[in-house]
Amino acid sequence: MRIRFAVVVGVSLLLGLASVAPAGQGPRVILALGNPSFINAAAAQQAIGAQVSQDAGMPLQNVAVLVLANAPLRSLPQALQERLVEYVSSGGALLITGGSQAFGSGGYQAVASIIPFQIRSDNDWRFIGFRSPVALQPGHPILAGVSFITVGTVNDMNPRPDATEILQSPGGGRATTAAGGGGGGSFPSALIAELSVGAGRVIGIAFDLNDIAGMRDRDLFIQNTLGYLLATSGAGLPR
Repeated sequence: MRIRFAVVVGVSLLLGLASVAPAGQGPRVILALGNPSFINAAAAQQAIGAQVSQDAGMPLQNVAVLVLANAPLRSLPQALQERLVEYVSSGGALLITGGSQAFGSGGYQAVASIIPFQIRSDNDWRFIGFRSPVALQPGHPILAGVSFITVGTVNDMNPRPDATEILQSPGGGRATTAAGGGGGGSFPSALIAELSVGAGRVIGIAFDLNDIAGMRDRDLFIQNTLGYLLATSGAGLPR
C-alpha cells in the first residue's frame, strides 16, 4: 500500500500537477461522457485535484480534460461534435477509450484528424485472442507502477505514423482478421497511442476500460492518465 501511494505521489510530482486551482477558485474539470464507470470520481479528485463531471451540456471552454468512453460520436451534443477538433487543436486534452460503440464502430471517421489510430473499418470491435500486452514506452508516465492483464477484445486499428504507440498486443491486426478471428495473426494490435494535435493532446485506448475491472492497477492507470492529460491541458483554466 505504501509503495502504491508513493507511485501516485511520485507521478503527480513528476507531472508538476499545478492543476489545483488558486485559492478562491474551484478545481479544473474533467468531463466524462459515454460509459465512464471505470472512473472513481472521488479518488481522481483526491489524487489529481480535478472535479469529474458528466454534464453533457457543459461548455467545452470550461473543460480541462474530455473523456469519451465508448460513446458514439452521434450521441454527443451537436455543439460538442462541431467543436471537438477545435477544442483539441487549441490546447484541450482528450482521452478516448474503446468499445463496441467507439472509434470506427462509433463513427469517429468524421474526426479522424484527432484520433491516434488509423481507423480501417466501420465495424472494428472484435476478439483478437488473449495475449499479454507489450509496453513500447515503458517509461511513459501513464504506465508508472502499472501492470496490465490480458486484453482480448479491442477496436482493431493501426497506429498513425505520427502517433506514439505506448502499448500493443501481439497477434491482432489484419492477419487475425483474415483468419476470421481467433487471435492467430502475426500482426500486432495497437492498444494505447498518443497524438499531439496542434496545442492539444489525445490519448487513445483501443479497448474498454470497463472490461478490465479485475485489473489490480486499473485505478492507478486511470489516475496516471487523467493526471498526465490534466497537466498538459491548456483548456479549462481558471480565469
